[in-house]
Amino acid sequence: MTPIVDGLEQTYHGHLVFKRIDANEGDGPAIMRDYRIPGHPTTLIFDSEGQEVQRFIGPQPAETIEDVILTVVKD
Repeated sequence: MTPIVDGLEQTYHGHLVFKRIDANEGDGPAIMRDYRIPGHPTTLIFDSEGQEVQRFIGPQPAETIEDVILTVVKD
């Protein structure tokens, strides 16, 4: 997933904030619990108001994630 997320992060830099969480370190376990994330990789997409728009569990193609990003990002 790292290359896919890296590419999306470069494409949408300045339009979208990407936050990566280590599920095993620091605040990771608490975030996993708070957002009820069952495992990783999990991708959560939020709108500008902080509402979860989509949740992907497991690896996803870049196009699948980008389709949702395009519904959130407005130029």
